[in-house]
Amino acid sequence: MSSAGKTAPKLFHDFLVFDPLKVHNNANILTDIPPPVGEGSQISPGIGSCKHDYSTKWKQSISPALDERPQRGSQYKAAVVCKKCRLHAYVQIAYLDDATNPCTRAEFPLHHFVRRQEEDETTHNRIVYAWVCSAPECRAHLKATYRLPRLAQADIKLLTDPALLQSRFDATFRADPAREGLKLATPMDAIGRLRRYLKDALNPEHTRRTFPANNKRFMEAFGVDGQDCAELLNKLGFRFQPTRGSELDGTVQDATWTLPNPAEIASRFQADGESHREALEDVDAELVAWMYELASRLSVPNPASAEGWPSADRDIERLLAAQGYKRHPSLRRAGVSNEDLAYFASLGAQPDFADELVVFAFDRQFECDPSNGPYYLECLQVITAARGTEQLQLKVATLESQDLISRRDLTNAYRSLNCTRTESDERILGLFQVRQSDTGPSGQEDLRQALYKIGMSRQSQRLINASRQTIETYEDALLWIGNGVDKNTADEMLLATAVTQGNEQTSGTEMAKKAISIIAKERKSNILNNWLLGGDTNGHSMGVEEALRHLGVSESFSTLDKEVLSTVLAAARTDRPGEQTEKAVAVLEQAMASWTTHSAETWPVGLTSHGNTCYLNSLLQYYFSIKPLRDIILDYDQYKLDTERYSEKDERVGQRKISMVEIKGGQRFAEDLKFLFERMIKDPRQHFKPEEDLVCRAFLEPKDFALLASSIREEQAASKANGTSLDAAVDEKLTEDTTTAAAPADSQGSRQSDASSVTLVGDEMDIAMNDARPPTPPASPKLDSQKPEDAPPPLPPRRFSTAKEQALVIAQQNAKSQQDVTEVHDGIMFRLRSGMMPKGVDEGGEQQDDLRGLFSIGLAETAVLNGVDGKQKELSDSSIQLNVPSEPTDIYSALDAIFDLQSINENSSGGAIESYRTIRRLPPLLQINIPRIGFSEARGGAYKSEVTVKLQDDLYLDRYTDHNQVDILPRRKACWGWRKQLQQLRQEQSALNKTSIDLDGPSAVNETANYLNMVGAMGDELEDIGLGRIDVPSELSFNLTCDAEEQSNRLGQLQKEIEDLSKKLGGQFDEMKEIKYCLAAVFIHRGTHGHGHYWIYIKDFAKGIWRKYNDEKVEEYSNVNEILEAKTWEHGTPTYAVYVQDQGKLDIIQPVCRAPEALPAPPEQAPEQAQLQPTTFKAPEPRKEGFLRGDSPTLLNEGGDKTWDDLRQVGDAKW
Repeated sequence: MSSAGKTAPKLFHDFLVFDPLKVHNNANILTDIPPPVGEGSQISPGIGSCKHDYSTKWKQSISPALDERPQRGSQYKAAVVCKKCRLHAYVQIAYLDDATNPCTRAEFPLHHFVRRQEEDETTHNRIVYAWVCSAPECRAHLKATYRLPRLAQADIKLLTDPALLQSRFDATFRADPAREGLKLATPMDAIGRLRRYLKDALNPEHTRRTFPANNKRFMEAFGVDGQDCAELLNKLGFRFQPTRGSELDGTVQDATWTLPNPAEIASRFQADGESHREALEDVDAELVAWMYELASRLSVPNPASAEGWPSADRDIERLLAAQGYKRHPSLRRAGVSNEDLAYFASLGAQPDFADELVVFAFDRQFECDPSNGPYYLECLQVITAARGTEQLQLKVATLESQDLISRRDLTNAYRSLNCTRTESDERILGLFQVRQSDTGPSGQEDLRQALYKIGMSRQSQRLINASRQTIETYEDALLWIGNGVDKNTADEMLLATAVTQGNEQTSGTEMAKKAISIIAKERKSNILNNWLLGGDTNGHSMGVEEALRHLGVSESFSTLDKEVLSTVLAAARTDRPGEQTEKAVAVLEQAMASWTTHSAETWPVGLTSHGNTCYLNSLLQYYFSIKPLRDIILDYDQYKLDTERYSEKDERVGQRKISMVEIKGGQRFAEDLKFLFERMIKDPRQHFKPEEDLVCRAFLEPKDFALLASSIREEQAASKANGTSLDAAVDEKLTEDTTTAAAPADSQGSRQSDASSVTLVGDEMDIAMNDARPPTPPASPKLDSQKPEDAPPPLPPRRFSTAKEQALVIAQQNAKSQQDVTEVHDGIMFRLRSGMMPKGVDEGGEQQDDLRGLFSIGLAETAVLNGVDGKQKELSDSSIQLNVPSEPTDIYSALDAIFDLQSINENSSGGAIESYRTIRRLPPLLQINIPRIGFSEARGGAYKSEVTVKLQDDLYLDRYTDHNQVDILPRRKACWGWRKQLQQLRQEQSALNKTSIDLDGPSAVNETANYLNMVGAMGDELEDIGLGRIDVPSELSFNLTCDAEEQSNRLGQLQKEIEDLSKKLGGQFDEMKEIKYCLAAVFIHRGTHGHGHYWIYIKDFAKGIWRKYNDEKVEEYSNVNEILEAKTWEHGTPTYAVYVQDQGKLDIIQPVCRAPEALPAPPEQAPEQAQLQPTTFKAPEPRKEGFLRGDSPTLLNEGGDKTWDDLRQVGDAKW
């Protein structure tokens, strides 16, 4: 459902013209947002609506002081009554606990209210509408209540009808003809006298509460003893006492009337109009309104004129904080055209808003209702065109530069290509190519712009690439060449067509080379490769200005704001993922290398992605920020197992036995991680790319680490035959490969990699293998002297092992599937712990070590049989895994679902077996896994849950532990029952509310009843046009109306029960705040279950700031609310949250550890032509200077020679 809203001035305007007695069906000018222009009739006040003249009822109002600024806990109320229709209205605003920084302020100069229909109420005599301010730090709750007049028309006629007043005068005279001073009461007299009695009744200091029933002024207005108006007087609370006693004994007591005695009201804000005092105050206000009406109609003096009828407009404006807002200067005098008014209304704005307020209204609507963003941009464009002001023009230009497409621009784009929104991408591309061939250069650019807008609206990368003339994939290349070229076209014909196409376009030659280059790699075509070699052997080289054009920036690099460029680069990777985008980003980042806003000594370094390793980059930043973990890695030699002293270890890691190969592989992984950490400390640049060895080992299963040591299987066989140990073979090969393939160290001290050394040749080239025996190390003299005479002969020569290729294939397969950050984290911890010296074992045989001590959580699982606690089982884990969220929740509720009573099964005796968990031991770092991937047959398989999980900055875990507080468990058990009851209530509420249309259940039933009534009433009309009458049973619509009313009442009851239970649950553990943890890091994923992008937020407690680590970009992040409560697609979804003990947070989390060295001169680059030359593989040789570790040719451009998937997650680079 749309969550668009209205600014406070717009809501105030609609409040003044809204008449609840004349409202249209499904068109409420106060509560509804008007439909987009051209898609329905604009909402207007109902025909015959009252033009209200409201005045404030001061006794019922709570007004803010003139200079008062609202704060948390402030509550205001404006009670008003209309002079014309006597309708009562109440506007209430409350700033609750979440109002940490209420409007108005610089960022939110006005309230922006969105509807809260779940809080609406409707009864026989009143209706309540509710809103809430959309500002995240305000959240002011607003209600507008309307109540029917207390006095009906019949009551007023009874009081003021001249004929009735004449009759009362005659009856009074007949009852006592001798009584002097009797006179005929006028209508004004009757109303004035009733009001005087009411004022006395409302005055608590008025002690005389009884008066004679034969008071002559009373009888003139209300009849003998007031009996003509007794029913009205009784309704108001007057009480009649008839004559008592006897004249015979002199005890006669004349008849009397007693004034109403209404009780005082404790809280005017909470008062709902149902009290006796409020009813009398309302009648008093209505009588004043009637006195004004009689004075005008009868041309008689008004006794209440001295009191006046002050307008309530200013009071309501001040309550809504809508007074004195900035207005557009030209609109203080001139009006706005009727055509433009609808666009202001769609933005929830007033036509006289100043430019900055129009921008504010647009921003709020766009954020609260992103699905209608294109239409809101159209509204802003229309208003900008009408005003022509610089501020609005700049705003529109900025939005359009961010590739936001308005509704009208999209409509014009489809019209330009002569197609409709329902046509496929293929059809649109065909129309585009046809029209391109028949259009001049300027017209071609217009068509490309139209195609680009359609592509952006559809999120179609194919259309975008075609419009940008960007060639990234094989299909893009064929599409650019066009003219009927497809995958089956012969190379010669394709080449001729491409050359012709290139000659006909600006910069076409370069584009043709690019297209042929991509097609040549896909087809492995010698013809196309020879053409490329005969032309420009280096292929297409992208310059800085071309990179800017590729990203849609027309400004020159020399004049471009570098802050803006950083934003453009971040958005480009999300909006236009692909090889060319990565090239453009790399070119621009290189150009920006000398420009930075942070000192290298005080700011963390970023990590460049290898294509799809964003999750690994996030993990590496997380590890580096944990000082104890960082110290362990940097000094790993002090922690690792001495493999020369120990040939194995009995301690288990991950509940399984560890082989020596895994131990050594883990230690080798630690070496790579240590080298990375040292670079993160010393590298003077803003970011760098982690080495391929580290990435490759992260992809491989631990048991396959030995594959990175060439021909390990042969070494295992040789070790048995020659008497050498497996450990020696592994050590020898781990060092031999590095030595053999070593290249001169670069200025950063880069080491050489086994994995990357194999990928230096072109990925698609066939490698000729030599069958010569590989070089072997010299035999050990000591071992030879010990060899028995009858020992078997050495192994015969073997062909070169393909173990390295197997390792690369495995790594590539892992790279092509999206990696879950939790699984990779567990795998890395397993590797590191495998290589460590145990400090002991726990009761389950699991290895104890310093790494495990950082994260290990001790739990106790208690079995429950038929409600009785039984045995406890000790558990241990490195994180708490939550359930996949199915609805918006918060971290406490998600943890409650894990630690609450869980049903297991039933035993043989029929009893229910349940269990619950309790925390026994807490680690310094508490890791909470928030899984997002679920499975649903209704959704056709796996899906990603995008619902909000609200995190807490401070997390108190007392409620989940079993120490310090003796009454924790009884409270927990009470909450279990309440939560089950709450779940049942919400299920019932959902069943009543949920429909397949944009109406709740009761409204849908009620509309059905109205429709049946309409059908039944149209019987004659249907017969007149030749259609048969439709007979609808009269009781059917009546029963439906009754059902709708019952459902509505039940929903109100359910809502109250839900609120009461939620309040009880929320306050159950408020005072238990001894065990405090602080949020330290949050892993974020944006995308689907099959692909997406990861980044991480890490808090720097020493500086009191959050940083966002998004691959190579590390920036301060001030919008903490988006971290704690990610709601939109742009925010992503938290998948892993890490909390740190409050008392040790400064010692544990230290993200900044920098000692940058001087920036060296860049090495010369080797030519890339070698990629196209035939290669014969003979033996590993030292690499050329340009191919140092981290810079293999296939990784210079992310993804190597292959294409990327849609969301920059799966690369085809060969590690």
